[in-house]
Amino acid sequence: MAGIFYTIFLFTVRISASPLVKLENIRYYSYPEYTRVVLDLSGPIKISEKALKEEAKSRLFFDLKGCRLSSSYPASKKNEINVRAGNLNRIRIGSWNRRDIRVVFDFDKIGTYNRFYLPSPFRIVFDIYRSDVFVTHSRDLHGHAMPGSEAQPSMARQLGLGVHRIVVDPGHGGKDPGTVNSALGIREKDLTLDIAKRLQSMLREHAEFEIILTRNRDEYLSLEERTAIANSSQGDLFLSIHINSAPRKDARGVETYFLNITTDPWAMSVAAQENAMGSKSIGELRTILDRIMINSTIEESKILSTCLQDNIVGHLRRKYDQVDDLGVKKAPFYVLVGAQMPSALIESSFLSCRTEAQRLGTPDYRNSIAAGIYLGVTSFIQSLGQR
Repeated sequence: MAGIFYTIFLFTVRISASPLVKLENIRYYSYPEYTRVVLDLSGPIKISEKALKEEAKSRLFFDLKGCRLSSSYPASKKNEINVRAGNLNRIRIGSWNRRDIRVVFDFDKIGTYNRFYLPSPFRIVFDIYRSDVFVTHSRDLHGHAMPGSEAQPSMARQLGLGVHRIVVDPGHGGKDPGTVNSALGIREKDLTLDIAKRLQSMLREHAEFEIILTRNRDEYLSLEERTAIANSSQGDLFLSIHINSAPRKDARGVETYFLNITTDPWAMSVAAQENAMGSKSIGELRTILDRIMINSTIEESKILSTCLQDNIVGHLRRKYDQVDDLGVKKAPFYVLVGAQMPSALIESSFLSCRTEAQRLGTPDYRNSIAAGIYLGVTSFIQSLGQR
């Protein structure tokens, strides 16, 4: 349709004949340049949206076939949700029978948007932008450029741009404590926040850097919201900080991940833990990644992850013994899905390992992790040709 720019990401979903899928909630996160709308559903469902551009208004609508409102669906959202964020004015919900629900987005003007799915729990995610300047390059399951895209250096390298805005994401928070060491009384959510704040202080020594924390206190943020903050802030880098855990008590060390498909059982289990879902659903994520990964961002994310891994391990080894280098790996982490900048997820030590848990309990060790991340960031910036 002329004048309408949109990118649609689809994947095949197995839909059972019964029972009806329930629409549990519709959530949205609004930021200066970006609005993310999330439909929470009880099970998988596939949609095809239609866009209508009229003289006075524009609409995007789609039907949820074999779906009805859940008994817990918020009463205040049953007819319409006033959004008034950017060019998205409101979301309307209607039903003409007991098996289908129509959802309508009312715009001042339809611009650029993306759609993708996340399973367990099943969600349909719309990313709606306030500018039509948004280009994606998709990659298929085997890493080959898809039709209409070209694998090429990132825009940052092509234009000689540097890094100015860094978004740091302390993993977990609020009702989600992450991994816990009960014997020592320490929780992942507290450790990641402390490391993130130390990193923030170090990076702020450079006047040219702007540092944004997705959370600066003990609060819960959904995985979708964390990425939305990074994208809406127009971050140049996105770093998600975590603490590892394993059934084997002797597992130790540091590993860094970038978003991609993996067949490595350990990487899949780590992603499952951070995604708070089973490994079976991780397998279903393959097709999502097939549609949403951006070529240049993947390559830059791999370089970023390598810089971080080398410097975290190297810095820790200056002061501590038995620091295992577990390497750079790829895995389907939800928190990295849809990120429009180089991004990495850092598993900075094992809380399940007695020695590393004791170290994590000390400010000095957490400061050393933060310093290693800082050195990794500066190393990556140097790779871009920036001082």
